This record gives sequence, structure tokens and C-alpha cells, in this order.
Amino acid sequence: MRRPAAHDLPIRTRRLVLRDFAPEDYAALAAVAGDGRVLAHSPARGRALAVAEQVAARGRPRTPRVRRSFELAVTLRRGGKLIGACDLALSGRGRADIGYMLAPRHWGFGYGAEVAAALVAFGFGVLGLNAITAVVAVSNERSRRVLDKAGLTWDGLMRRHTRFAGRWWDCHRYLIERRTWEARSSCVGVMTLGS
Repeated sequence: MRRPAAHDLPIRTRRLVLRDFAPEDYAALAAVAGDGRVLAHSPARGRALAVAEQVAARGRPRTPRVRRSFELAVTLRRGGKLIGACDLALSGRGRADIGYMLAPRHWGFGYGAEVAAALVAFGFGVLGLNAITAVVAVSNERSRRVLDKAGLTWDGLMRRHTRFAGRWWDCHRYLIERRTWEARSSCVGVMTLGS
């Protein structure tokens, strides 16, 4: 895996900027993470909120020499408004998991697929990963469609995968491998990062 350089972040897409959290992001992110509609489908949302709390308490975190995870604010390219959070976390040799959450008022506009596709492109194009996975609650049909649009395919059902809010969650696992991403990218053109 290639170590990302400072210029690899933020990740810019056509409509979004995925960047490290700043102290002023905490209130907006807390509002997103605390929304009941987000909570209904996101057992992992606590991780983004914990990162935002750390940033709010201590300022921008020091970047470690070898960064194992990228917890990023999702902001609109026009105006810079924070609309959610996403992450890419290394999970093994050449592998990573991705996740995302968006404020409900920004659902249905394709932002989720744009975020997921950007994380996949970053993982393969910048970090040199071989495989990227995502886990989604069985009940979250909307997020399953997002992952399909981003090129990930269903890879299995994980019964009682995680415990959150007093219950066990069954989850679907999605996967995309580098060779699949490269084949699709060469056919349709790949999203450029940092443009």
C-alpha cells in the first residue's frame, strides 16, 4: 500500500469535497449523527461522531506516519456546508472498509453514490488497495442501492454482525476488487481526484 501524500486530500468530486474534520464541524455532524432517520440504519455512526468530538476537543489531529483510517467530513463543493461523514479504514493487507452517512435532507440526490465511488477511487488509485468492502444493515435498502451504483457487489449475509441500540443487526457485505474497478474505469472513464 502506498502512503498517501498531503496533496491526496481533500478528495474532490463533481459536487462534493471529502476532507479531514475541523473543530467547527462538530455541531453540524452531531446533528446529522443524532437524527433518528440516520440512527435507524447506521449502527456504526458513533465512530464518525467520536472523531468529530476528538477534533472539537483538541483541534485538528496530528496525521500519523502511516495512516490506517480516513474519517472525513462530507461537504458540498459549492458553499462548503457539511452534509455528512465518511470513512475508509484499512482492514487487512491491501484491503479496506468504507462507510458513509448523510443528513436525511440530502438523501435522494446521488451524493451517497458519489461519496462511495470517491472512496473506492481513492482506495485503489491513491492507496493501491486490492479490495474494498462495505457493510450495510439488511434493512437499509437505500444504502444497498448506493453501493450498487458505486460498483460494489453483494458478497454475503452476516447474521448478528454487530450490536447497537440494544439489538443485534444482520448486515449485508459488499465488495469490489481492484481488477473489477480497473476494468469498469477503463470502459467508462474514472472520476479524477483533486480536480
